[in-house]
Amino acid sequence: MSSQVEPAEVAESRIATDWSLDQWADRLIDQAGFGVTVLDRHGTVMYYNKWASEHLDRKPEYIGNDVRKRHRRAVTNPRFDAMLRLFEEGRVEPVSYVARPYGRTTILVTVSPIRVDGELVGFSQVVLLKDEIQELCARFDESGRESFEREMLPDTPAVARDPAAGQCSSRRA
Repeated sequence: MSSQVEPAEVAESRIATDWSLDQWADRLIDQAGFGVTVLDRHGTVMYYNKWASEHLDRKPEYIGNDVRKRHRRAVTNPRFDAMLRLFEEGRVEPVSYVARPYGRTTILVTVSPIRVDGELVGFSQVVLLKDEIQELCARFDESGRESFEREMLPDTPAVARDPAAGQCSSRRA
């Protein structure tokens, strides 16, 4: 008789009863509006999503190969190895950093350990484009959620969307 550990999302009541995330996980990750790359514990590329293939240097021939072969700057691999050692030594918090691996494009990267039953099995890398984040923050700083609502709900008067829209202040949360 094997004792199977209950997934964290079930134990912490973060998932609907009788539903399994694996039913949609592949579509959720593939259609996310940010890059996702999954590496095994040795740094081998196991997966990347559609966004990553369109915005980052990701190609089918990278699957099954060490990610270190794709790093362009000499300093990158020792830094990468040091980060992996942190996770091997028990770090559970993600590591976030900013990089400019493609010249002009600045990316925001978060690398997280993937543990199964307490054992480190790999890493996830989530990538956002700095310019997209800055543009979104600037739009919010200028008009709060109004610019989003104008795009998403163009036929709805501002007052109906937000009772405070009739007030003089343009800063709404």
